[in-house]
Amino acid sequence: MSTTSTKKPEQAALLEVAASEKPEREEAKSSARFTSPRPFREWEPEQGQLLPQYAREVLGEGHLASFFVDLHKALDFSPILGAYTKECGQPPYHPVMMALLLMYAYARGITSSREIERRCETDIAFRYLTGGERPDHDTVCTFRVRHLEAFRALFVDTLRLARSSGLKKLGHLAVDGSKWKANASKHKAMSYGRMEESMKKLDEQIDKLLEEAAALDAEEDKRYGKGRRGDELPEELKNPKKRAERLREAARQLEAEKKLELAVEKEKRREKIQKAKEDLEKEAREKAEARGENPEEAKPSEKAQRNFTDPESRLMPRAGTFQQSYNAQVAADADTQLIVAQEVGQSASDARQLAPMVEQVETNTGLVPRELSADSGYLCEEDIEKVEDKGVECFVATGRSKHGEEAPPAPRGRPPAGLSFKQSMKRKLLTKRGRKAYARRKVTAEPVIGQVKNGVLPRFSLRGLTKVQGEFSLACAVHNLKKLWKLGWELPSLAAQAA
Repeated sequence: MSTTSTKKPEQAALLEVAASEKPEREEAKSSARFTSPRPFREWEPEQGQLLPQYAREVLGEGHLASFFVDLHKALDFSPILGAYTKECGQPPYHPVMMALLLMYAYARGITSSREIERRCETDIAFRYLTGGERPDHDTVCTFRVRHLEAFRALFVDTLRLARSSGLKKLGHLAVDGSKWKANASKHKAMSYGRMEESMKKLDEQIDKLLEEAAALDAEEDKRYGKGRRGDELPEELKNPKKRAERLREAARQLEAEKKLELAVEKEKRREKIQKAKEDLEKEAREKAEARGENPEEAKPSEKAQRNFTDPESRLMPRAGTFQQSYNAQVAADADTQLIVAQEVGQSASDARQLAPMVEQVETNTGLVPRELSADSGYLCEEDIEKVEDKGVECFVATGRSKHGEEAPPAPRGRPPAGLSFKQSMKRKLLTKRGRKAYARRKVTAEPVIGQVKNGVLPRFSLRGLTKVQGEFSLACAVHNLKKLWKLGWELPSLAAQAA
């Protein structure tokens, strides 16, 4: 039995070229043009590699991402997990994974949800944290806004973790405040004195636009009849000249519609200004009532402002200029630089913030510091007396010293009689012990605020007081976790902490 061969004949070369005549590749030309007396290592970007099977082996046990993955056994995520009660639709991403992803991103100074999405595709540490999942930026942003209250609990839980790991007492506590840039521009703000005038101008512009639109409509109704647009093409209008005329009339109709749309936009802006004006007047009445004055006669200052992008932010002095900001308060332990209390407010002043911060420290940690330092913005006799009643010795500056000014000699002997509260505090700070205690503030609170502002949260991503408070809680929790990682503290499991 014979078989037929199916082998195809080899194709002949289209063009025979001698090896000596072949064109030289560009890479070979470039390397031939440059000769170096020093040898280089081989560089082959397309070379196949034998990588470890697990990403953790590539990153190493000491990597920050490895530390954050281990946190799922040490932190209490029940406030976040408890928000998922309904079983509908597709299963969501694991909430603990999303929380750790968000925390690790903030630890790397990345707050943009779109940048977090990109890192989940290109950064091996992010891919390790997510287990290869790639949540999009909408999912990341929605998760962050949904769990703002849980982030407050998460911040307190980092302090519980610190106590379980080795934080047994609070020696020196440093309190400081800083203006944090809001997610709003100061150019989108308006003073109370300009609001009434702006609303009158907008009313005039709206009336004019409505009159012009009404005139165009009336002209078209007269020409085409009520209820007809004028751009219909009946059979008798197949003539190109007549059709062009009708199209021009349709363009006039579109112009009237654009005027109406512009009038609607201006009306929305007027409503925003009216709302801001009413809010300022309400705030003025509340302040007058708190002072015991007649609230009906209260009126806001002509320079009082409201921002239309983030109405709850305030114009505050920062870095030699004025910016839309919030005032963030931080209380840090001098030995570990852990943040043990934090808050965000709308007042540019730090006055009367000392006692609430110490109370929050006691609530968060169950510990009371031995001594406390703060700058002159916190100097308030009533506030300091409340703190000292808890057994905390206060070292609060009474004013700013000029740069390069030589400090006066330390006082000796007992304090003279008849000194006022401010004079007594100033004298205490001039003593050797007072100078030593106050000097700790400069190496505690100020560096901590710089680390959070430059390495975790440069500016707020969210808008509104409640939302920025949640975001700042997240940033402070991340700062504490980074400190535990750098200090090399071991993470006990939840079961070990409970025992």
